[in-house]
Amino acid sequence: MEDRLRHILLVDDEPETLRLLRKVVQAEGYSVQEAADGVEALSIYRQRVPDLMLLDIIMPRLDGMAVLREVRSHNAITGIIMVSALTSEKLTLEAMQAGADDYVSKPFPLKELRTRISQVIEKVRLRQENAQLQRRLDEANARIKALFERYTSAPVAEQLMSQAEMPQLGGEIQEITVLFVDIRGFTPLAEVLDPRELVQILNTYLAIAADAMLKAGGTVDKFMGDSAMAMFNAPARQPDHVWRALQTAADIQKGQHVLRETAGNQGLSFGIGLHTGKALVGNIGTAQLMNFTAIGDCVNVAQRLQAMSHGGQVLLSADSYRHVFSAVEVRSLGEMRVRGRSEPITVYEFLGFKGEK
Repeated sequence: MEDRLRHILLVDDEPETLRLLRKVVQAEGYSVQEAADGVEALSIYRQRVPDLMLLDIIMPRLDGMAVLREVRSHNAITGIIMVSALTSEKLTLEAMQAGADDYVSKPFPLKELRTRISQVIEKVRLRQENAQLQRRLDEANARIKALFERYTSAPVAEQLMSQAEMPQLGGEIQEITVLFVDIRGFTPLAEVLDPRELVQILNTYLAIAADAMLKAGGTVDKFMGDSAMAMFNAPARQPDHVWRALQTAADIQKGQHVLRETAGNQGLSFGIGLHTGKALVGNIGTAQLMNFTAIGDCVNVAQRLQAMSHGGQVLLSADSYRHVFSAVEVRSLGEMRVRGRSEPITVYEFLGFKGEK
């Protein structure tokens, strides 16, 4: 680190002052560059950023205060000592407020100048160390966030990273739209395929489903064998959460041909169900191991609709349909019995968005 704190830019329009300053800083072992005015100083600065600038205030073309403000507009690390024959307290205060580290009045005692330079150099060293530590911290946070997003949905990872405290068990009741998707024809295929081929097909399917869910801003809740669940409107609020869920379903169905190509045209297809309703959304599990998920009848109905769907079908409940009825084409399937519910529910088959060819 010490080797990096050895370059000083001297800026003054008086040759005698530059000569004296050069003698002082070179005697301390620093490398030196010189500029006779503010324009030249900025030109040199842009080519090689110094560790410290000794900067005169009154100069032709561009004064020292303008140089100070320009440097500080994007560089908070380089040390800057203003050197001037002006001793105004107002000017000193203005320079310090603009970002100067120190202010030395001419004529200056050489011993005092050496001390001031040494103090600012130490300040710069600490700034550089802090900046390096901050970079390492940012890199570590980015890596942790990337790891989180490999094992949990991006919105959940973002929420966890932004919280000052550790997450607590529990949640809140809110309206969400839940989507379940499952592969039709996967179980018979599992009986005849090598496990490695089966995993390749499964990963292709999960990528199709997860990409569509994330593209629409959904929270990928879990993968369960050849099924996947996503929820919308949690944790981030989404006024158009039903539309987002339907867009996800449409994008997943469009990916069927990719799945079939990977599976060797085995006739695989997707069955999808979605439902809108109240659920408890939050951290479920134990203090040591928890999962951000949704619990409630809303989740159960969406899963049942998925189980009732045929390959290539998207089934949605009346509770979902009423949010988007003006924007979608559907076919009413009437009232249907859903396992686990005493009363039947009205079910629609989603055919597409109005205006689509």
